[in-house]
Amino acid sequence: MFSTHDRLRKRTPKVGIDRREYISLLVDEYYETKSLEAQQQVTANLANFAYDPINWNFLKQSKAHELFVEILNDSVDPLLLLHAAAGICNFCLDDHIAEYIVRGRTITQLKSLIAKHRNSSDLIGHLLTTLIYIKGDRFDSEFRKLLETLRNGNDRKISNLVEVLLQQNNAGTTSQTLLQQ
Repeated sequence: MFSTHDRLRKRTPKVGIDRREYISLLVDEYYETKSLEAQQQVTANLANFAYDPINWNFLKQSKAHELFVEILNDSVDPLLLLHAAAGICNFCLDDHIAEYIVRGRTITQLKSLIAKHRNSSDLIGHLLTTLIYIKGDRFDSEFRKLLETLRNGNDRKISNLVEVLLQQNNAGTTSQTLLQQ
């Protein structure tokens, strides 16, 4: 459920910590702890905050998007990857974050993760949805073959997401061809 600033003020105790500070503390905690379980809890919380657009400015100020991308680039832990993919999937609807992802070459990493973790339905779902939201890349033949394989697989959710992504990608290619004529 999306929140309003008034609703957040009413739900925050007078002596409680405000949301901006709490999100910042979560990001700090991720980097300060050596406990994988604690990092997983932090990233789950941050990903949950990314569901509501009212939190996006707080997340940007705390550089949670950089943390999500760092995890996508460097982590091998399945839960950290899942949380980072969920967070960036929700957060990439913000224009500044989408631009950060495109300019930072994160799309290449998303495609690599799809290839590497093709049997992890939830992770793949977040990654495919992020590519759908961003709409910024044309697919090479190797990635297109992978998408065709996923589309023809048994997972309906993934198959449907791939179908949307391919249609969107084909429409972009057709538009570019028409503009060049």
